[in-house]
Amino acid sequence: MVEEIPEPEPAPAEEGVEVKADEGAEAKVEEKKEEVKKPKLKKTNLEFSISRPLDWTMTELQREIEVEVDMSNADRVVRETADARNELESYIYDMRDKIISESQLASFCTEDEKSAFSTLLENFENWLYEDGFDASKSVYVSKLAELKKSGDPIESRSYEAKTRPSAMAMLQKTLEKYTSWLNTSSGDENYAHITEEERLKCQKMCDDSTAWMYDSLDKQGGLAANVDPAVTVAQIYAKNQEVSNTISPIMHKPKPKPKVEEKKPEPADEPKKEEETKTEEPAAAEPMDTSEPMEEEKQ
Repeated sequence: MVEEIPEPEPAPAEEGVEVKADEGAEAKVEEKKEEVKKPKLKKTNLEFSISRPLDWTMTELQREIEVEVDMSNADRVVRETADARNELESYIYDMRDKIISESQLASFCTEDEKSAFSTLLENFENWLYEDGFDASKSVYVSKLAELKKSGDPIESRSYEAKTRPSAMAMLQKTLEKYTSWLNTSSGDENYAHITEEERLKCQKMCDDSTAWMYDSLDKQGGLAANVDPAVTVAQIYAKNQEVSNTISPIMHKPKPKPKVEEKKPEPADEPKKEEETKTEEPAAAEPMDTSEPMEEEKQ
């Protein structure tokens, strides 16, 4: 559709005015008559939109939804496949550099492990840029898992060596705390409610755990960094948790509340005997002897 818009006319230029002045005569001005011009029209495109209801059946609508879902799933698979490929590629480059760096993983793998792992990384790198360039996501995931079978033990040794000192220090601090409590709480009135059996249980846990800690340190001290550890950080954390779970509940055992003697309800008072308000009646007066006295017996 085309809309015609009149184009504004340019303002007419002022016509020159000729003035002839003769001495002693009036000036005459001549003006040109304006010529009538037709207006110019400019054509532009007129934008418009039409809305109407979608005349689709439920079957057609469902089919289109399924098509959209399929397309979305296809995009997701492509994206996840690219991510898996990038993850495999990054692992190859990362581990290839780490196992030859003395500041990272070189000291935690033997020469045989380093040589075998380097060869494996190189083979996987060549496969990735040749036959495996267009592989599926599951193939990339499988290849990465295969590489990690060789790389994870090396990384684990590095983690254990860096974390073990702090884990052992934490266990030692825990044992010192509970041992000190056992020594100072003996005879303390605040812990008089803890039985001797409970104290012996705590003492045994401290003694056994301390012996285990020093024994583990001795075993680990004789091993090289490229050998699997004699004790793992997870085992140290578990031992620390075991000590706390055994002793802490006893240490913080609340005092029993003092027994309050229940007052027995007093028996109901027997009704007091009413005080005798009536005075005792006087004994009946003996009847007066009205009989005449007997004459004395004549002698």
